[in-house]
Amino acid sequence: MPWLILAFLMAAGGGFAYHKVTVSGLENKVVQLEANNRTLKENQVQMEIAVKTSQKALKDAEENAKKAEAAMSNLTARNNELNKEKQNYLKVFKDHNLTRLARAKPGLIEKRINGGTAKVFRALENDTKELMDADDDEPATSGLPVAPEVSGSSDTPGTENNNSNGESTSSNLPTSSAAGN
Repeated sequence: MPWLILAFLMAAGGGFAYHKVTVSGLENKVVQLEANNRTLKENQVQMEIAVKTSQKALKDAEENAKKAEAAMSNLTARNNELNKEKQNYLKVFKDHNLTRLARAKPGLIEKRINGGTAKVFRALENDTKELMDADDDEPATSGLPVAPEVSGSSDTPGTENNNSNGESTSSNLPTSSAAGN
């Protein structure tokens, strides 16, 4: 009978050892599965954030594309208008013999040409003022320094008086020579 008790105890010890090894292995698998579950949940949250971000970026890109398309259609329409206007102006020059008209009525043509030139120069001056104002924080008045004797001697507002002998008005300013100094 002692052998039987010994056999029973050995069988019970073997069963207990088997149970401990199996349970600890299963517990390790459970811990590993729980860790995998947490990782997968974190990955899912990150993927949802990435999907929302990409959806927002896609929506923004679509809106920008619509804005760009609208701007392009506006520019195309404006370009077509300007081309029509250009064609009308070119047609005027084709239909009229300006040389013959200038010879017949020089005063009429001279006034219109001078007036148109002054208008173009004023527009150019205004555009350059806008550019200079955009470059500087302080507003620009004319973009160029004006000598006091030149500013009061112009025949037409906004234009300078040119000397008939080709000299510039800046030749009246004193200059220093480098030879004696």
